Amino acid sequence: MRKLTVLFLILMIISPNGFAQRKPSDYLKAALVSTKNKNYSQAVLLCDAAINMNNTYETAYFHRGYNKLMMKDYTGALIDFSIVIDLNSENLDAYLYRGLTNQKAGNKWAATQDYNAARRIDAVETLAFMTTSLFR
Repeated sequence: MRKLTVLFLILMIISPNGFAQRKPSDYLKAALVSTKNKNYSQAVLLCDAAINMNNTYETAYFHRGYNKLMMKDYTGALIDFSIVIDLNSENLDAYLYRGLTNQKAGNKWAATQDYNAARRIDAVETLAFMTTSLFR
C-alpha cells in the first residue's frame, strides 16, 4: 500500500496536470484531509512534498510532526516540533506537542521543560492542554 501511495505522489508531481503546478499549501490541505481520515503515513508524505517546495514552511513541519506522533514515531515528531520551534520560538503549539511527545517517549524532564516554555508564552492555554492530555 505504501508503494502505491509513493508511486501516486511521484506521478502527481511529474504529471503536467498534477500537483506540479501547485503550491506547498495545496499539499498541506491534502495532508489535513489525510489526517482527518487517519491516514497518517500519507499525510506525512504530503507534508514532505510541501516541505520540499518550501523548507521554512512552519505549518507543514508541525503537521508532519503531529502525524508522526499519531504513528508513535516519537523521534521523528520531536525533530519536526524542534524545527518548528527553531523557525518560530513563540509557537505555543510546537512546545505543547513536543512536550506531549517527550512525555509519551518517557522523557519526563524534557517534557517539563517544554511545558514550562509553553507556560511562559500562554499559561492558560498550557494548563488547558495539559488537562485535556490527561484524558487522551
